[in-house]
Amino acid sequence: MVKFPESNTPKLLAIATLQGLTFYAAFEKIFFQENGLNIIQIALLTIVFSVTMILLEVPSGALSDRWVRKHVLSLSIASSIVTLLLFVAGDTFIQFAVGMFFAALAFVLNSGTNTSLLFDSLREHNATDTFEKYLAARRILSGAGFAVASLVGGWTANQYGISMAIWITLGALIPALLICLSLREPIFHKTTGELSYFGHIGHTAKHLTSSRYFTNVIALSVVIMATHILIEDYSQLYYFAVGFTLLAIGIISFFEGLKEMVANYLGALMPKLNNLPLLYGILLMIMAGALFVAAWQQNIFGVVGLFVASAMFFIIDVPLLGAFHKQLDSSIRATSESFMNLVTELSKMILAIGFAWIASIYSVPLAFGALGLLLCVYTIYYWLFGYRVFRQV
Repeated sequence: MVKFPESNTPKLLAIATLQGLTFYAAFEKIFFQENGLNIIQIALLTIVFSVTMILLEVPSGALSDRWVRKHVLSLSIASSIVTLLLFVAGDTFIQFAVGMFFAALAFVLNSGTNTSLLFDSLREHNATDTFEKYLAARRILSGAGFAVASLVGGWTANQYGISMAIWITLGALIPALLICLSLREPIFHKTTGELSYFGHIGHTAKHLTSSRYFTNVIALSVVIMATHILIEDYSQLYYFAVGFTLLAIGIISFFEGLKEMVANYLGALMPKLNNLPLLYGILLMIMAGALFVAAWQQNIFGVVGLFVASAMFFIIDVPLLGAFHKQLDSSIRATSESFMNLVTELSKMILAIGFAWIASIYSVPLAFGALGLLLCVYTIYYWLFGYRVFRQV
């Protein structure tokens, strides 16, 4: 029998597992194409998602810090349900665009809130040394859910269409919402009630920018997360160019879920090692090299390259996020992570424009190679400056 330090942790793990059961995720862009959208319209949907994130990321984090976190998380799951209902009933660009707005709303309400709720729940019981363990466990279970959903979703999409895969995803989100509503708010959670709403946001921004450690943590997190997001966004096009069927893409997505499980487990082991800054630099070099392999080998070896590059994100991010939260006060915890996600989204948009331009003129694999080159540039910066800052903490 597994013993948890407090009651929220197993519920948060269950919610993550259910949220991972996205039976349609591996075929989302293909679903839009099947419903009459062209490449430009699909790109516009991505812009709707990104703009919504940029506008609401930090305000949603401040809402989480100043309100009840379980209610914010519940609104996130409810927004995901609205998204799926709009997708499955939609047949016009406007309907799908509104769906993407709610998808982005679900994302920003979830980001920062789930980790803050976990950390404050553990801190209440003096168990913050297990944060990386449970953060990794949550991601592992989510990856397991995604792996199972990819196989089932691939078969379902082949037999009955992608719309059916969306319907069965709803069946996982409803119990997730009910469990979320049963969470308790940590007693430890405190707010900056003496500040105005926008004063709270300004106070958090000043706190983050006043420390070289925080700025370097955010820089490293943004680089690996933006790279990972681009791999996720464009890997479907890579697989499709190789000639995989929907079922084959579902099988590949199953292995992506397994990859996330293994990578997060390794990430949870990282804090036990002596020289994390050195390992960060080495893993960054592996990540860049794997992207070069994906550009060079436009076959199954290229797919493996994308797998390895994406895995490096999880291995680095678990200990990095743990170290980040351990340096933060509860009153600005969610807002701080939201600032990190905001910078990530802005960076990803700029990178995505360059990626799409290279992919359209040359090829998707070559665009991944260019992404690897940019990662090399940051890696040089890390060894020259970031490594020293991390070693001092």
